[in-house]
Amino acid sequence: MKLVHFFPIQILLLLAVTCPALAYDSLLCDPCAPSRSVFDSCYKPKCFWDDFKLYGWLQTGLLTNNHGMTNKYDPTAPNGPCSQLDALSGNSYLLMSGQQTDLQVNQLWLGVAKPIDVSRSFDWGIQYDMFFGTDAKYGQSFGDQSFDYGWGTGDYYLSIPQLYGEVGGNGFKMRAGKFAPSMVTEALPAPATFFYSHAYICFNTPLTVTGAVGEYTLGKKITLSAGWTAGSLSSFRNRFGDDGFIGSVAWRPTTMASISYNIFRASMNGLNKRADAATRFDRNYDSSHQTVQTLVLSRQIGQRWTYIIEGLLANNSFDFAPGDYTSKAYGINQHLIYTINDRWKGGLRAEWHHADGTIFDIPPLTGGESGDIYEITLGLNWNPIPNFNVRPELRYDWTHYANGFKPFNNGRASDQLSGGCAMMVNF
Repeated sequence: MKLVHFFPIQILLLLAVTCPALAYDSLLCDPCAPSRSVFDSCYKPKCFWDDFKLYGWLQTGLLTNNHGMTNKYDPTAPNGPCSQLDALSGNSYLLMSGQQTDLQVNQLWLGVAKPIDVSRSFDWGIQYDMFFGTDAKYGQSFGDQSFDYGWGTGDYYLSIPQLYGEVGGNGFKMRAGKFAPSMVTEALPAPATFFYSHAYICFNTPLTVTGAVGEYTLGKKITLSAGWTAGSLSSFRNRFGDDGFIGSVAWRPTTMASISYNIFRASMNGLNKRADAATRFDRNYDSSHQTVQTLVLSRQIGQRWTYIIEGLLANNSFDFAPGDYTSKAYGINQHLIYTINDRWKGGLRAEWHHADGTIFDIPPLTGGESGDIYEITLGLNWNPIPNFNVRPELRYDWTHYANGFKPFNNGRASDQLSGGCAMMVNF
């Protein structure tokens, strides 16, 4: 990996040393007591960076399956030998958990942010996130193969999933840059998810987009957002001129419940127009579009229970000279979380996903053209000390395809039992 690719780390280190207020913050200080000297443990110097926050985490873990499949790689992939994990090997298509024979660093994440306060008449904010690990390739600008695309090889990559600025006030804000939309419950950052593995619903939603979005909050219950994106997983360059719309309506009827509708509609021509023939998937279509809609309902039941149900409807259309091709997916994903005490939480995830030419089959290649995918995951979250989390889980996946397609165990099994554990440290 070229040294120039690590310039984001240098920026974060520079922020930390140029403003001591970012480097330490004693919780034992009396905020009303005057500072006596720069060597006082309660000294908090004022500078331009007072409103900024540094944060990060490290997640490492292992997920393995009953088939004992080893990780296999495609030496003919564009980035060189051992650069592309074979989807049929390892854990077979489990998003962000594909490698099953190695203890892996999923995310070493560093970020800096200045949150915007829209209750003011005018304010501004920025957010900049970068991370290294096996999950990082899912945050790269794959759509147009520019910016952070290709930073890494084998299992480990470096990504900048978010880099944006915001301005606004009086309940309104405008965001511009690269960011991760929240169309489903499970997100790219590890602390935002309860389980170590991810649901199939994540396959059909954009994990990152680049564009401009406006958001307006009506009172305290309704939030509206709408904006333009450069397709999906693309960068600021937008090499192939993709266009997209992203919007949402969120309603919080009470402090215990919320419901949101999210929509994403964009052209995806970059997948076919890349100069490198090895990445074109032999589709040779004239144009393509993707439409994704999700509906997410969250409800807190009493003091201990949280229930989340989300629905997905996704369509992909490909226009060919001889005719059109359409793939689609729809399904329901559910979470039930129970707080046992201050240190322990238990969770159940149950998902049904119907796929026509998606997930296990990249259209118009042959494979699982129409089938139902199911998964049930049991997990625990243990916080023995602050900022440290242990997440064991047990997961069972099974599928039924009309043509007999079997996605697991190198195409020989229609089900898979997997289990593992992740450890995460926040700093």
